[in-house]
Amino acid sequence: MKTLFKIKNLFLFLFASSLFVFLGCSIFKSEESKPIEGNIIFSVKEGYRDYSSISEPSIMLSMVTEKIYPCCNWSIICDVIVDGNIVSVDFLGIYIPEICLTALGPAHYTSFLDIPEGEYSLYFTYKGVVDAYVLTVTDSSIKISGNVSPEFTKPKFYQFWRYPPNSLVYLCGTTTETSWICEDFLDTLLSEVNLEQFQFPNSGKIPYPCSSDGHYYDMPAKYFFYEKDEDFDKAGKILESYTQNIIAHYSGIGISLINWKNKEYLSWLFDN
Repeated sequence: MKTLFKIKNLFLFLFASSLFVFLGCSIFKSEESKPIEGNIIFSVKEGYRDYSSISEPSIMLSMVTEKIYPCCNWSIICDVIVDGNIVSVDFLGIYIPEICLTALGPAHYTSFLDIPEGEYSLYFTYKGVVDAYVLTVTDSSIKISGNVSPEFTKPKFYQFWRYPPNSLVYLCGTTTETSWICEDFLDTLLSEVNLEQFQFPNSGKIPYPCSSDGHYYDMPAKYFFYEKDEDFDKAGKILESYTQNIIAHYSGIGISLINWKNKEYLSWLFDN
């Protein structure tokens, strides 16, 4: 009888505890969240789990609200589930933290999908409304298609070109008078490292920047393949030497070499 009494009391305790947790979550959501207003703008692209480290890119789902909120640190609450060839996103609301970072901005959400190449059904659900898309992942691109009249979601772009392995972007910004440096450094680089220039297709979103930014002259970006990691490191050494011998004598110049693993060589870091 004592054993039966203990089991019965344990069951009541677990039931009461689970009820408290359930009610606690409900109270938390009602006090710390609000309904989603307006559209959700989403993108499926490649990015890095840690932008401070060097690693291969991964496929990520990024979402922001079309509505701008008074705090830039509000976030979208949702459950993202990958089950075979189905990717489901169930929206719950907008999370409002206790501390407000007082700058205007959308609510946001980012997660990594870890999905291989293939075709997927992509579902977004909120309060019984479903937006359905087809997500196609190949070795070169990520494509969104299939929904011509979504209810509450919008793709930021319909095609994203993935980072080609062993690729780099060359960015150069100068003053108007020193714009010659962009071609001069490129000539120096190509004379010492075996690089093959390529271009992304005109349609879709490319992963690299299209140009440098903030200079009087910003050269359109140039994209190259290299054979091995040592070639990219050699290019970095050439930029270091060129910076110390040429760029250091001028101001307002920035040259960047960034590869597909998010490794970068920046001229202003060599300008001692």
